[in-house]
Amino acid sequence: MNISSRQRMILDILLDHENGITVKEIADEVEVSSRTIHRELEEIEIFLQQYHLKLVKRAGVGILMEGDLDAKEELRLSLINVTTLNFTADERKVMILCLLLGSTEPIKLVSLAYDLKVTPATISHDLDDLEDWIQKYDLSLIRKRGYGVELQGKESFKRKAISNLISDHLNELELIGLIKENIQGKSSRNIDSISERLLGLIEKEKLIMVENALRNLEKEWPYPLADSAYIGLVIHLALAMERIKKGERIKFDENYLQELKGTQEYKVAAQILERLEMIFQMEIPADEIGYITMHLRGAKLRNSQNDPLQFSNAEFVAKIMEFIRYCEDKLDTQFSRDSSLLYGLLTHMEPALFRIQRNMKIRNPLLDQIKANYGDLFRVIQEAVKVVFSNIDVPEEETGYLVMHFGAALERTSEKEWDYRALIVCSSGIGSSKILATRIEKEIPEIVEIRNVSLFDIDHIPKREYDMIISTIPLLIEANKYILVSPLLTKEDIQKIKLYMRGIKVHRSDLEQLKPKLQNNPLEKLKSMKSYFHHIIDIIEGFDFPTISIPYEHTEEIINHICNLLHQKKIIKNKEKVVKQLLEREKLSGIGIPNTGLALFHGRNDQMTQVSFTIHHLMKPIWMRSMENKQIEIENIVMLLGPKEITKEGLEVLSHISALLIDDETIDALKTQETKIIADYFSKKLYEYCYDLMQ
Repeated sequence: MNISSRQRMILDILLDHENGITVKEIADEVEVSSRTIHRELEEIEIFLQQYHLKLVKRAGVGILMEGDLDAKEELRLSLINVTTLNFTADERKVMILCLLLGSTEPIKLVSLAYDLKVTPATISHDLDDLEDWIQKYDLSLIRKRGYGVELQGKESFKRKAISNLISDHLNELELIGLIKENIQGKSSRNIDSISERLLGLIEKEKLIMVENALRNLEKEWPYPLADSAYIGLVIHLALAMERIKKGERIKFDENYLQELKGTQEYKVAAQILERLEMIFQMEIPADEIGYITMHLRGAKLRNSQNDPLQFSNAEFVAKIMEFIRYCEDKLDTQFSRDSSLLYGLLTHMEPALFRIQRNMKIRNPLLDQIKANYGDLFRVIQEAVKVVFSNIDVPEEETGYLVMHFGAALERTSEKEWDYRALIVCSSGIGSSKILATRIEKEIPEIVEIRNVSLFDIDHIPKREYDMIISTIPLLIEANKYILVSPLLTKEDIQKIKLYMRGIKVHRSDLEQLKPKLQNNPLEKLKSMKSYFHHIIDIIEGFDFPTISIPYEHTEEIINHICNLLHQKKIIKNKEKVVKQLLEREKLSGIGIPNTGLALFHGRNDQMTQVSFTIHHLMKPIWMRSMENKQIEIENIVMLLGPKEITKEGLEVLSHISALLIDDETIDALKTQETKIIADYFSKKLYEYCYDLMQ
């Protein structure tokens, strides 16, 4: 059964509110009447039967979804790729813009109505609503009877509108994933999805060709680019190639182009243009250099503390000092002696002012969280910006980044030391959570107590025993009750965690009182050590490093092959169930470990007879999604498996192995491709682990 976008939205809301939500609250969130929601719920109840879920109405609570937790998770995953029959009003308007911006000739009103399954009157009303957005980009909406509908305006304005439309409606991770899927030809999404229509404005072949053009130029760039800036540049260049091929030419102000010619960015832009001409086998107007230069100049990596920039503009430095002094007065806090704050603001504000003056839009995915956690500070910074930089209009996104600089400065001035306790969650509690924990220990030392748990165990841990939940996968709890991050902990993830920490501070003296008492029973300690030894011996004796010589093309084939081997050894009972679980886990997030050639498949299943650790070498490497959400080449498949009911000690041993996988010494051992050398290496590491435990 297919469902509409509105029904999909209602299902998402119900899944997010496991304790119930009223029809009125749903109606307000979806922006329709309560009567409409009642009508939609009747169809949704039929749809839920295939998942053995049902809707229950409770007085004083509202509507809630009842059923097995695994069934809810299956529903949540299926909603990602579900085919929709129609769109919400906002989605429909985005589709209209995609169609108009992608067309070089007028489109009939009736044709738009047919494509979007609504009446011409509805399309006409949507076009009225879109007039303001269109005018914002200095474009004109032409509507004539018998002629159709068309967008007219300068090519540069159309490109800016397309780029902003894409960045407004696709987040960075989704955008990277879609680009990679399109390039690999693996996209399973329906072409009527908003994401596909947005990326349909650029041919996928051009995206890969542009990436090839940029691939080896990083060392030539004057500074590293943030992921968002790199994506923006790829989209801009692919879009430029698309439009040039259609005969659409852009004009750049000649005087400003002369100003840019002496910059490092201009030299790199010229190299990019030269490479693009060679790859695309066509002449590209010199005006394009100006726009590429603007992208590079507006995209310096924020908070780069290693770039020895020399700020020669004395007036600019004076402005930043004035800005800091204004905030000092308002916040009654001494900032002038904080060199990190001054340097950070100088580094950030130079490209920020450039972006603002050229009307180059920037995204700030943390804006809502910044406003929530730094509300008063946000208002002060916003006021300071208006006073000191009165001649420019600074958007909230840029203000949010400035707030983060001052927030960090306030933390540095704090006299108290604070400690935090975190639960780290992945689907099994074995693999990615341990890798994440290792990164957190290094990057956020304020988190002094880290506990790795699985999705199944999280509800059984008293809330008094932790301050925050950090997860590598979506959880069935309210979004503001945990932090969703990549297993490799990006800079953005670190900022998200630190913002969350600000609202849950626990003083060290209180923390010590909350920590569980150490177990002093010698017999319990001996039993625990026996459990560690038992699992480690099982793992070492069962370790294997076979080579898969069959040139499989798909992940599913490889996992089937491996699970069949483990089934033959009676380590797995029902291999189909284990295969299904592992493949479903892969859909949640990337499992490739960057810079290692390893993909980590891990899980706990009631079909496992014991803990198992094997590594499988692929004669023919395969491309898979990494923990950074990029496509990487995989040479070795790591299988780290355990029974669903595993002891705490067994879980810790498997977690320790997963942490070893990112160690350079491990990678060196794997490169030998000698089973004995690799087995001896892990035996040595696990012996050292036991020795440390006994100490």
